[in-house]
Amino acid sequence: MNKQQMLDILLELKNELDSSSPIDNHQRQTTEALIDEINHKINAPEANMASEQYLIERLKSEIEVIQANHPQLTDLIGRLSDLLARIGI
Repeated sequence: MNKQQMLDILLELKNELDSSSPIDNHQRQTTEALIDEINHKINAPEANMASEQYLIERLKSEIEVIQANHPQLTDLIGRLSDLLARIGI
């Protein structure tokens, strides 16, 4: 797993959230909170992402909610989920 690759996808996801077609405010806040939490976990000194399985479940939930109306966001969240899965989460 490449830490920089994950950070790049998080940044791309955050940028897409900011520029995407109208998205429900609650959904935006939920997704931004998840992005911030993952970013914090990645940058933590111990960075033991293997114990953070719940992040994958939250990402999957986000995908289900925004899939129909925001395909680009769905793609980015899916890519991030795949990267997390590669490190054993």
